[in-house]
Amino acid sequence: MLNIVGLGLSLKDISVKGIEAINKSGEVYIESYTSLSDYTIQELEEFLKTKIKVLHRSEVEEEKPFFQKDKEITLLIYGDPLSATTHTEILQEAKKKNIQTKIIQSVSIFTAIARTGLQLYKFGKTASIPFWTENHKPESFFDLLEQNQSIRAHTLFLLDLNPKENKFLSIKEALEVVQEIAEKRNFKLGKAIGCSRLGLESEVIKYDSIKNLQKQDFGKAPYCLIFPGKLNFSEEEFIANY
Repeated sequence: MLNIVGLGLSLKDISVKGIEAINKSGEVYIESYTSLSDYTIQELEEFLKTKIKVLHRSEVEEEKPFFQKDKEITLLIYGDPLSATTHTEILQEAKKKNIQTKIIQSVSIFTAIARTGLQLYKFGKTASIPFWTENHKPESFFDLLEQNQSIRAHTLFLLDLNPKENKFLSIKEALEVVQEIAEKRNFKLGKAIGCSRLGLESEVIKYDSIKNLQKQDFGKAPYCLIFPGKLNFSEEEFIANY
């Protein structure tokens, strides 16, 4: 049995079901590269009272030590276990190997964005804004912004991160990339919402012009950007708090 358990956004977000699965497991792993937490692995081990083996990208995507038929295993995922495509692929492969799986879900960025006051059903497609380099400047994420705006839907952008190398795309850097593409495409940008550490006590939410958001201090990662579509009265009233 492979349990895939969501940890949520903060240390104590994990469900009772998740803790029960961990207590029954012979080994517990954690996937460490698709998201970021505000607590250490040691703090998590102390809270859960168990030893946790940290897996990096190659171990999750290639070695896959959590596929074991002779014992119950738990794989911990920051946020919700099915928010990233990597984890749905794990489910598919487990099925091919005749390994039973159990999904235990939790809160994620996709529900926490409601803290901005924007209504969840009005969001369109989500994309990530990647790191740009001298020779690699992808723009496909901007296509989704244009599509969402055309139907007046809100757009959530997750900002790239590489915790292993301690690299995190900042809101200022992401806005510079968005502005560059918008100018090239003659696309008018309105106000945006910059967020950091959504769902945590230290979260920051700011709603302002692109220019003003670039001057704001959002503190530590993870970060996301939201470009609102058509706001209704309730959303306008709520978002004015930020």
